Amino acid sequence: MIRKRIASGTVMPCAVWMLVACSNQAESHDVSWKIDSNLQQIVNETEILTSSNPGDYIAANTEAYAQILDTGEEGLNVLIQQLESSADNGLKEWLMAQASTELLGERNPVERWQSGKDWLRQYKIKVE
Repeated sequence: MIRKRIASGTVMPCAVWMLVACSNQAESHDVSWKIDSNLQQIVNETEILTSSNPGDYIAANTEAYAQILDTGEEGLNVLIQQLESSADNGLKEWLMAQASTELLGERNPVERWQSGKDWLRQYKIKVE
């Protein structure tokens, strides 16, 4: 009888921990999907595909950009991770860096940057 209580006492916390871990993974996946889909919507804006000003893409898609910012701290982590793993340094990376600066707010240590990868490089130097 005592063994059963001890066994059930250790099984229950393990089960709860596994549920929480799985829930956190699913939430992170949802945030990543939300960011990716909104970035694609902004980047593929057909009305201004010829603009060289990245701000025009944000202005044309304020709702999609706001949804990226709504992801908060979790979104910031996803954005930085995606920016690090991206082989490109174009509009999408610029948008990721811009969203990161807005999510960081006053904690953003980078004042001037030219591209997404430039922002990331400076950010990593100043944070580490």
